[in-house]
Amino acid sequence: MSINILGPLQPKCGDVELLLPGKKLRCILALLALRAGDEVRRDELIEELDLMRTTGNATNALHAHMTRLRRWLNAQCEGQNILQSVNSGYRLNVDGSAVDAHRFRVDVEQALALSPSVPSVVETMLANALGLWRGDALVDTCDGPLAAAAADELHQMRTTAREVLLDAWIVLERDQQVIVNARRFITNDPFNERMRAQLITALKRQGRHAEAYESYYQAERMFNDELGINPSRNLRNALVDLH
Repeated sequence: MSINILGPLQPKCGDVELLLPGKKLRCILALLALRAGDEVRRDELIEELDLMRTTGNATNALHAHMTRLRRWLNAQCEGQNILQSVNSGYRLNVDGSAVDAHRFRVDVEQALALSPSVPSVVETMLANALGLWRGDALVDTCDGPLAAAAADELHQMRTTAREVLLDAWIVLERDQQVIVNARRFITNDPFNERMRAQLITALKRQGRHAEAYESYYQAERMFNDELGINPSRNLRNALVDLH
């Protein structure tokens, strides 16, 4: 079995994509996938699902949910014993490599360890890692504290991966790739000054000075209007060669 959470929840058995009904069951499966091979405690699941507030007996309610999830998993992937009860909680009996978020994290950490010494390798690793994303992490599961913290961590790592990928392309002089992708990344992360500086750098190197100026002044207007501040010195310095 494999489980993708970098976007809408996407469990698969072999190559067959499965549909798991019920938001609570999707939430439980996503949390178990985040800790693939490790225990998620019952009290953590009860808090994540808000069962103390919404049910008369949170322990019984959780047990009922887990029973339904186990039956569904056994029906979809017969004989794999995927959901296991352990100590004070539950464990998903799959390897971390079966979960896209784990593969993404490993690939990014390895790429960052190599950066900036081998930009061509870093570029390949980060492009592949970012290609695992199909939308925001855990977007259709739950919004409890565990899921929120995990999604925030994954999104921060995605931002770092994007920044380092743009740096690798700059070193490799792939300015058009920087321009196209920096603009796409900035759409999702409009206050990211590093990406805006990388965009300006690539535009300057292609001789597109008017676009570089406009990119800076667009950022300046947005920072002033939305945050009431001016861009940082680092972003202002990106224009220095144009003066």
